[in-house]
Amino acid sequence: MSKGYHHGDLRAALLREAEELLQTSGEAGLSLREVARAVGVSHGAPSRHFTDKAALLEALAVEGFRRLGARLEAAATIDDRSFVPTLRDVAVSFVRFSTDNPALVDLMSRYRREDVTDELRHARAASFAPVATLVDIGLSENELFGDARTIGTVFFATLQGIFVMANNKTIDPLNDELIIEVVDSLLKGLAPHTGRPIS
Repeated sequence: MSKGYHHGDLRAALLREAEELLQTSGEAGLSLREVARAVGVSHGAPSRHFTDKAALLEALAVEGFRRLGARLEAAATIDDRSFVPTLRDVAVSFVRFSTDNPALVDLMSRYRREDVTDELRHARAASFAPVATLVDIGLSENELFGDARTIGTVFFATLQGIFVMANNKTIDPLNDELIIEVVDSLLKGLAPHTGRPIS
């Protein structure tokens, strides 16, 4: 049964249990009835918040994007760090989130741009907005060269590959230094050809 469930917080409790079931049993083992049982409410109670399993999964994906966005925003905010260390922190943060929540990230990745509700589309765009802003900063500071959208796609495609390899135990999922080395190698290709080293 969900811990910390209180009357009036049913939706949050259902999402917590749904995520746990997704992680332990996969999407096939997740149902509204099973989530209700885990929370300790009647099997009809989830219908107050979710019309069906698909609606529950999409709400879970929205919550995942919001949590990822909070992580990326914290990592992408330039303070006393320069651009490159900030981008390294973003990369580590993204891979950490992905390896900590593999089933959730797989679910989030499943939704195609044209197949989602406005809420999910907004949550997904908002989650990556801090990184888009960071890329714009990199371009304006001459740390990056090229089209911002292409750079973002290449960056996240690279990190997605690291996540998949870490999740499959092809590489050590806790090796932050490897993530940083990959980012530095990527930056060498994305930086203007000035001959100056990555620092």
